[in-house]
Amino acid sequence: MKVRKLLVFLLLLIFQFSSISYGEKPADKVYLIVINKLTLEDIERMDNLGSLANDGSIGLMNTKGFSGYTGVDSFLTINSSERTYGNYNAIDFVQLEPGGPLINKDIRKLINLNSDNNYLPHIGALGDNLHKHGLKTAIYGNSDSITTPYRSSALIPMDSQGMVDYGNIDDITIEDLDHPLLIRTDYEKLFDEVYKSHADFIVIETGDLDRLYRNNNYFSEDEYVNLRNEILLNIDTFIAELIDKIDFTNSLLIITSPNSGDPKIDDSKLSPIILWGKDVKKGILSSATTNRQLIVSNIDIGPTIMDFFMGPKDNMSGNTMVFIEEDIDIDGVKAINDQINTTSKVRYNSLYYYGFLSIIILAIFLMQIITKIRFPERYQDLIKVLLNQILIMPSIFIIVSLLKPRSILEYLIILFTFLIISFIILWLIRKKKNKILYIGFLSTFLILLDLILKGHISRYSVLSHDPIIGARYYGIGNEMVGLLLGSLTLFSMEILKKRSKSLLPLFLYIISAILVAHPSFGANVGGTIAFVITIGFYIKEYFNKNLNIKRLILIIIGLVLAISLMAYIDINYNTNPTHLGKNILLIREKGLNYVNQIVTRKLLTNIRLIGRSFWTYLLLVNMLLHGSLFYYFYRIDKNILLASIAGLAGAIGGFVFNDSGLILTSICMNFITIGIFQNSYWNKVE
Repeated sequence: MKVRKLLVFLLLLIFQFSSISYGEKPADKVYLIVINKLTLEDIERMDNLGSLANDGSIGLMNTKGFSGYTGVDSFLTINSSERTYGNYNAIDFVQLEPGGPLINKDIRKLINLNSDNNYLPHIGALGDNLHKHGLKTAIYGNSDSITTPYRSSALIPMDSQGMVDYGNIDDITIEDLDHPLLIRTDYEKLFDEVYKSHADFIVIETGDLDRLYRNNNYFSEDEYVNLRNEILLNIDTFIAELIDKIDFTNSLLIITSPNSGDPKIDDSKLSPIILWGKDVKKGILSSATTNRQLIVSNIDIGPTIMDFFMGPKDNMSGNTMVFIEEDIDIDGVKAINDQINTTSKVRYNSLYYYGFLSIIILAIFLMQIITKIRFPERYQDLIKVLLNQILIMPSIFIIVSLLKPRSILEYLIILFTFLIISFIILWLIRKKKNKILYIGFLSTFLILLDLILKGHISRYSVLSHDPIIGARYYGIGNEMVGLLLGSLTLFSMEILKKRSKSLLPLFLYIISAILVAHPSFGANVGGTIAFVITIGFYIKEYFNKNLNIKRLILIIIGLVLAISLMAYIDINYNTNPTHLGKNILLIREKGLNYVNQIVTRKLLTNIRLIGRSFWTYLLLVNMLLHGSLFYYFYRIDKNILLASIAGLAGAIGGFVFNDSGLILTSICMNFITIGIFQNSYWNKVE
C-alpha cells in the first residue's frame, strides 16, 4: 500500500514539473526582417505582411547614411551612434568554427573609413549594448549574387569588435541555373536556422528583392514586375510561417528596408517600417528624434530594441519609437508619403526660382540706380507689384502646403493659382499706402501662429523641414527664421513710420525670440541668437545709444543667458531633449572635442553653401542694392533705419551662428532691402 502511494506521489510530482516546464513563458526576443527595396505598394500585395501592418504599428523611416540612402551606409547607421559611411570592401565576415561567432575581419577598415566623419560615429553601438546586457546576436541570410558576396545585413547585429554571436550567411542560398537570378534564398533553411537560434536579437536577410534590384537592367519591364511579385510572394509565405510557428507573446518583430525603396515602384527615399508583437499598439510610429507622427529615423531602431530588452543605450543618439493609436491603412500612409515626396521634389526648384526672380528684379533696380535711368511712369506700378509679389511669395509657399498636394502637377496648379490671385489683389491695392504693412503683418502672423501650433501649418511647405533630408524634423528651420525676422522687420518699419514711439515692434521681437527659443516650439539656437541680437540693437537704436564695449558685453551676456535658459528648460523639463539639450549632455560626456566637432561641422556647412548656393548671389545683390541706396544719397526715414539696422544685425548674427545661416540671412535681407527700397527710391535727395 505504501509503495502504491509512493508511486502515485512520484507520478503526480512528474506531471507537476511537466506542467511547470510547459507553462514557462517563451524568452524575450527581437526579430529584424530585412526586405531591402521594399515599398508601400509591395505591402499592399502581401497579405500576411499587410495584416501585420494593420494589426501593429507602421511608419516611414529616414534611411540616410553618411553619403546617401542606398548601399552599406544605411545598414551600418542602424548599428551606430550617428550617420556612418561604409562600403562592401569593408565587409568580410568569417566563421572560425561551425556554430561559432562570425567575425568581420575588416572592422578596422570601417573605422578608418569614418576617421574623417565629422559625426564621429561609434560603430557597433547596438551590438555593444546587447552584449553588455548579456544578450546574444545572430544573422541569417545574405543577398549575394552568383559571383559577389553582399552581406550588409550582418553589420546590424555586429559589435564594435566586429563580432556576431551566431549566424549562417554562407550556406543559406540555392544556386539554380534555371532561375533568372541564378541564385535565390533557401527559405526552408532560413526558417530552420531562425527557429533553432539561441540568440536574443536575430537579423533575417531575405535577400532576393535586393538581388533583383541590382540586376534590373537584365529584364524587360514585364519580366521584372512578374519576378518581383514572385519574390514578394515567397517572402510573404516565409513571414506567415514565422508568425505561425514562433511564439511572439513576449517577442518583437521589426520589418523594414534599410535602404530606400525600389525607385521603379516608388521613388520615395523613405522606406516603410513595421513593428508587431509584444506591447505594440495598432497605429503609427513616431519618436523624439523626429517629433512627427509616422516619421522615424534609422538611428531609432537601436534604442527601440534596447528599450524592449530594458538594456543600456550607451553611444546611441536616436530615440525609442513610440506607438500612436490611430486607425490608418496603407492608403493613408501612402497619401502622407506622397505629400512628403512631392514637397521634397519641388523644394529646391521652388526656392531657386524665388531667389532667381528676386535677383532679376533687384538687379534691374540696381542698374537703374547706378546708371540713373528710371522706368517710364506707366511701368512703375507694375514694378512695384512685382516687388510686393516677392514679399508675398514665401507666405504663398506656406499656404499651398495646407492643401497637401500629392503630385508635382497638383502642386504647380495650386501654386500658380495662388500666385495669379495674389498678383491680381496686389494690382488692385497698388495705390493703397498700407500695402507693405499688410504684407509684413500677414507673414509675421502666419509664422507666429505656425510656431504656436508646432509647425502644423507649414508641415508640407518647401520652407519647412524635409524629413527625407533629415537635417531637422521639428521646431523652426532657418528658412522660416529668416522669413519671420525679415517680415517682422518689414512690419516694424511701417509701424515706426506711422508711430515712431510705438513699442509694438519690440514686443513682437521679444515674443518671437521666446517662441523661436523654446524647446517645445521653435527649438532653434541660431535663430534665437539672431533675435536676441536684433532686440539688443533695436533697444540701442530706439534709445539712440552708441555701440560701445559695455553695451556689446551686455548683448553677449543676453545671448548667453537666453541660450542657458533654453538649455536648462530643455534638459530639466523636456521629456525628450532637443538638439541643444542633447549636445550639452554630449559635451559633458565627451568634453571639448565634441564642441570642436559641432563648430567644424557648422562652419563646413556654411562654407559649402557659400561656394555653390544660389542664395549667395541673392545675398550679394541685396548688399549691393543696400550700398547703392546710401551711396547715391537716397532719403531714408530714420524710423525705417531703426528697424532695418536691428534686423540687419540679427541677420548677420544668424549667418555667423548657424550651420546654414546663409539661407536665413538671404531671405531676411530680401525683405529688409525691398522695404528700404520702396520707402526710399522715390525720395532721392536732389
